[in-house]
Amino acid sequence: MRVKTLMTSEPVVVELPATREYALELFRKHKVRSFPVINKNTKALVGIISIKRVLLHPDEEQLAMLVKRDVPTVKPNDDLKKAVRAMLEMDYRRVVVVDDENRVIGVLTVGDIVRRYLAKNEKLKNVTIENYYQKNVGVVWRGTPLKAALKALLLCNAMAIPVIDDEGNLIGMVDETDILKDSEVIRVMKSTALSASSEEDWILESNPTLLFEKAELQLPKKPVEDIMNRELVVATPHMSVYDVAQKMVKYEIEQLPVIRGEGELVGIVRDMDIIKVILNK
Repeated sequence: MRVKTLMTSEPVVVELPATREYALELFRKHKVRSFPVINKNTKALVGIISIKRVLLHPDEEQLAMLVKRDVPTVKPNDDLKKAVRAMLEMDYRRVVVVDDENRVIGVLTVGDIVRRYLAKNEKLKNVTIENYYQKNVGVVWRGTPLKAALKALLLCNAMAIPVIDDEGNLIGMVDETDILKDSEVIRVMKSTALSASSEEDWILESNPTLLFEKAELQLPKKPVEDIMNRELVVATPHMSVYDVAQKMVKYEIEQLPVIRGEGELVGIVRDMDIIKVILNK
């Protein structure tokens, strides 16, 4: 199967130069996690900007400083396996589809592959997720503050993380959008001591201090259980790739906790995990 069969054609792009506020407005309008970024003059691909990078670097106004430039690219006639391999090798959820002049003509995401291929391929009913789901996953306790939960997500390099109660039982899931949607960027005053510039500066009776304004991402002071998703959609180790893909499409989610028996959490299956089946075909 060719990339052009599954890709989204003529995606929304961001032209450089651009500001952080402009990008935020596009994210709000189109409700997506990232956009290809192009050079305004040449129209050539520069990289990708994500909502996470914008929100986690509130003090940077120039979008060019936040663009991820090392991103996987493919051509429209490339085989789907090449695109999947590029995603997995670079641990990136999308490839940008470019022409011979490096101009953006499409985007292929993990979600596109799940919706348009895995969830429609009934041959995958005979393939279980047992060899594909993540068996070692991070969790957060229900009383974890949002700032700490966000840090846990970043350390796990995950988009979502299971939430457990005092007994270790799975009670919910929380993803990065749940945490970041209630955040706001505020301006705060910071201070730093100035070091002496010469031997004569010892005669100063007070320590000189520099005051400066800095933007910071502020999260509400509430526990993760206040914002987590309690309506759990789960998988089991012997569920098929086809059935998991169907659930992901139906509920518009990218990962499912994997349980065994009476609800024992044994892992998590991501859309990035199940696309690996394509390389084994």
